[in-house]
Amino acid sequence: MKEKKLSLKQKKMLIIAGIILAVLLVVILVIRAVTGKGSGNGEDVLYADSVGMLTGTGLGTQNQFSGVVEAQDTLKLTLSDDQKVKEIFVEKGQEVEPGTKLYEFDTEELAMTLEQGNLELDKINNSISNLNNQIAALTAEKKNAPASEQLSYTTQIQELQTNVKQEEYNYKVKELEVNRMKKNLESSVVTSTISGIVQEINEEQGYDDVTGEKKPFMSILSTGKYRIKGKISEQNIGNLSPGMEVTIRSRVDETQIWKGTVDSIDTEKPESGSQNSYYSGSDSSQQATKYPFYVTLEKSEGLMLGQHVYVEPGTGSETDSGMWLMSSYIVDADSDVPYVWVAGKNDRLEKREIKLGEKNEDMDTWEVLDGLKNTDYIVWPSEDCKKGAAVVKNTAVNNESGISEDELNGTAGTEPEDGTEAEPEDGTSENLQKDGGMEDE
Repeated sequence: MKEKKLSLKQKKMLIIAGIILAVLLVVILVIRAVTGKGSGNGEDVLYADSVGMLTGTGLGTQNQFSGVVEAQDTLKLTLSDDQKVKEIFVEKGQEVEPGTKLYEFDTEELAMTLEQGNLELDKINNSISNLNNQIAALTAEKKNAPASEQLSYTTQIQELQTNVKQEEYNYKVKELEVNRMKKNLESSVVTSTISGIVQEINEEQGYDDVTGEKKPFMSILSTGKYRIKGKISEQNIGNLSPGMEVTIRSRVDETQIWKGTVDSIDTEKPESGSQNSYYSGSDSSQQATKYPFYVTLEKSEGLMLGQHVYVEPGTGSETDSGMWLMSSYIVDADSDVPYVWVAGKNDRLEKREIKLGEKNEDMDTWEVLDGLKNTDYIVWPSEDCKKGAAVVKNTAVNNESGISEDELNGTAGTEPEDGTEAEPEDGTSENLQKDGGMEDE
């Protein structure tokens, strides 16, 4: 039969299904090891998995995530411990251009500190000079000293040489401090290097509650170049990966789309559901840990800073029709009467003939044209598979894997993850733009 290539989304679904299947097999082995293979009445029990899960056809449109348009670049300005701000020339939400004055340092105390630093440099220089003079004097005395005193002179000279090296190190450290203070004095007025919007001004220096990092004194969001920031739950993190092509869809007009690529998923900075300002809702997934991910856009024309959008894996042009089942579940796939073992009436095993289409050699899957539906449960073929054998459906294990029964059967709703129809907590996207284009995290 003619080989057919699967679409990116189909491959992704099959990979997810394969991972879940591996988990199921491990759970089954553990169950059998603990409870024994038999059902208690001498009858073998077989375990069946959802066709919707195995083929990915029951996953529906759950792989749609919410995102927000933010600046591609952010200028973050920090203060060192010895820097104090005398005057701030801008305010939050103000637009700035390269060269716009942002703030000015208080240089009075800095000038005094610089003067003190120069005095300390002179003091260290004098100390080094005195030590070298002592070394020279001892060296001269040593030449005329008796043999019994040579060791004493050598020890004193070596100790003084060590002190010289320590003072020379102290001089270099202090010199770096003084040079930095000179530079700060010469550039007491800080100006913007980019065009953008002032996002935040933190006059009281503190630390971010989420990341634990020190907050910048001032942040400026660059305008003109945008990216998408979204959040993905720990249950669904396998559905996105760096380098994956995605489609950005307008929440107002879904015919408006943009193309992009997942740049990164920041697993180092997880956020709890209560901190997620992009979503609303009270389901259990709302409380799950979420990870921010970032999408680089091919083009950003038509997008606004702070606009909320949908992010979907794939290019939006793939055809995802068809059911593709792993070859290992199919008996006599190359014959005229291929079949699978299905959980039938009263959860008893029955043989069911199926109609196959094309085979994908890369994924080792067959296209099932007829004979199976998403809601069926099938058993891995083995010598234990006999007509009428007792079957246990792995519905509970599937649910532990983070996939609901509705999703397995293809009846799950099409809402994006975590109730993304809600507007931002502080109002409309217009408010976001007025506040610098992003909500404070």
